[in-house]
Amino acid sequence: MRASICSVCNGLRPLHAVCPACGAEAVDSGRADEYWGPYAPYLPIDDLKMTNGLPDLARRECAHLARCPRCGTVSTVFVRERAWPPEDD
Repeated sequence: MRASICSVCNGLRPLHAVCPACGAEAVDSGRADEYWGPYAPYLPIDDLKMTNGLPDLARRECAHLARCPRCGTVSTVFVRERAWPPEDD
């Protein structure tokens, strides 16, 4: 299985998310897994994906939290991961 990367986490593109409550543009608050505990940001990403209760590992997605600056709603947004390294053309 080839490795994969999140294009948002790696700065290749910004997260575009709409608040499900009010429709305003939501702001990226980082990977959802980083909020599980004090050491979560330092653990291997795939290890966290095996225990977070989300389907992100099987679907090769990265779960981000998006916060709405207008109403404060926090939602989970899944970003499709890219195969890495990219295949040669």
